[in-house]
Amino acid sequence: MNTENPSGLATPLRPGSRASARALRQGGSAPLLVAREARVVEQVLAAAAAAGVHPELAREAAQIRAGWRSAPCILVSAEMAPLVCGIALEARPGVHLVGSSLAELADWSAMLQASVLVLPDQTVLLTSILDQGHVGAGEAHVVRVVGGSGGLGVSTLCCALGQRAADRGLVAAVVELDPTGGGLDLVLGAETAPGWRWHDLRQAAGHIDSLVGRLPNVSGVDVVAHGRPETLAGGGGGKHGLPGAEAVRAVLASLSRTHDLVVLDAGQGSETVEAWPGQRQVLVCGADVRGVVAAQSRAWALGLHDVELVVRTGAARRIAPDLVAETLGIPLLGSFGDDRRVTRAAEQAAPVGRGRGRHGYPRQVEALVDGLVA
Repeated sequence: MNTENPSGLATPLRPGSRASARALRQGGSAPLLVAREARVVEQVLAAAAAAGVHPELAREAAQIRAGWRSAPCILVSAEMAPLVCGIALEARPGVHLVGSSLAELADWSAMLQASVLVLPDQTVLLTSILDQGHVGAGEAHVVRVVGGSGGLGVSTLCCALGQRAADRGLVAAVVELDPTGGGLDLVLGAETAPGWRWHDLRQAAGHIDSLVGRLPNVSGVDVVAHGRPETLAGGGGGKHGLPGAEAVRAVLASLSRTHDLVVLDAGQGSETVEAWPGQRQVLVCGADVRGVVAAQSRAWALGLHDVELVVRTGAARRIAPDLVAETLGIPLLGSFGDDRRVTRAAEQAAPVGRGRGRHGYPRQVEALVDGLVA
């Protein structure tokens, strides 16, 4: 079998090919495939074609080093694992071992800090990983928002971020991933709006088509919400009937191709999106002693890295945002305070985050959007 074109695909990638360079220019860094075995290359290229991505094939140490940092995800076949371990590369997320033997792959998993994908059994999952790793120029800013404690208005903030982004002409979506959330559709006043909720999407896997026009939409903001608890009974999801990680990956990959800003409401933490490539992580912290301590514990428990801080101020939250950021050792993205207009909008099931003026909640959220999409 021709190892340079084992799959018979129209545009297989060779080391240093022009197609590979074009993929880098047009869509950001390409996934890196470190493999020599023809069958593995064939299976990965087939999955990549389904995901619409073009992996860069590396077979020599210099090629592996060159792409190790920049590739959104890295696939290593079992026969190449000794070489990868031997060239002493720094540990990084997004590394996956691929092949047909679980035992052989497991031998190298710990050393490479890599997950294991047994092919062809896990081809659908491989396609989903390649799809979520295809984050390039012009695609969405994905922002995961985590509350340092309860009662900070994280869901309202997520909706307000989406609303302000939509008001400036961006295509925005807000995704509910809080296992204890009461429903983002309620916050946005879209409980009865037509469109798919998570119970309609919980079987999603791999590459799915555009969701534009299929989700509830409020004032230009697409919403992926849980829906009511009775609709979530049954299997197909993760804990408490929530969407599983594979469904979340598939939905986020679709949204990232069609939207400018995707805001993930993770509540006080959600393991389903921790490894989403290129996402920005925002920790919301109350500007009081207990809030700071709680946020510190939350960040440690979730293993948050490269996180930015948003401080919630108010009558009982009077510590200066700069001091909160200094105490936590987290860079400050911005802050927001109490605003009666937000409470009134929530009570009336009206869109939040709207309003004019140079001060108050709308202006504070506008500044946060500036920082997130700049």
